[in-house]
Amino acid sequence: MKEPKLSPTPSNVYSFSRVKCFDQCPLRYRYRYLQGLKEAFRSIESHLGSKVHDILEWLYAERERGSEPDEAAMLERFADRWATGKDDSIAIVRVDDDEADYLQLGREMLCQFYGDTFARDRSLTLSLEQRLSVRLSNSIVFTGFADRVGRTEQGRLFVIDYKTSKTEGNGAEFSEGLQAPLYAACVLEQFDEEEALAGYHYLRHGTTRWQRVDRVRARQLMDRFLDLANEVEASGEFPARPGILCAWCGFNADCPAADVPDRFSGGLRLAQRESRRLF
Repeated sequence: MKEPKLSPTPSNVYSFSRVKCFDQCPLRYRYRYLQGLKEAFRSIESHLGSKVHDILEWLYAERERGSEPDEAAMLERFADRWATGKDDSIAIVRVDDDEADYLQLGREMLCQFYGDTFARDRSLTLSLEQRLSVRLSNSIVFTGFADRVGRTEQGRLFVIDYKTSKTEGNGAEFSEGLQAPLYAACVLEQFDEEEALAGYHYLRHGTTRWQRVDRVRARQLMDRFLDLANEVEASGEFPARPGILCAWCGFNADCPAADVPDRFSGGLRLAQRESRRLF
């Protein structure tokens, strides 16, 4: 593969995304994290999630500065962020979809969040997009970014992670059973407290689900993640794991095992054009 290079991720630093990538496809993991290769495209879903997160961060940052932006200002900023952040590397994977539908979906999620949550939220913001890091062993460091860390009106410490996915999680999944709870475990260490709440807010549904993380569970979560990271660290083989996620993988044009249905080939087509430019 001849791909533009990024910097390989330091071998001892593991984010949840890094471990999840290995679980989904070891070959994609090798390309991205060990070889530091850049994927040929980003999906429109990724762009949507990124820009919605930007606006949620902005809303709470403005409130902390003593300002209360209205809904119209929020939507204007979202439209600007959407346009300025979009480039030729963003692919609409589902070929029958339209960019305007994703833009409208973003507007709808933000308006629902503004009216149902932000306007009523009186919790204190402690940090936004905070980098968290904790050493799990001599050789493994966990790191991640918490969307928002705060305190409820009753003084309880919490971490919230915003999700733009179609479905709500149930807390027991590989992803949601670990990610926000791990962030809460890190926050417990930082603030030297005995308990924190880990929450997921599902923006398409307007719902929030909370999990309680005390010191005992925090230790269990860190031990579990350390086991996963050690498994990745010890792996000497990186086979492709073809499946539906191939359509959203920016290496699919160069992977001999990629399985991309025609109806999900928007990213593949863009990647093939990029690949021809690279050879």
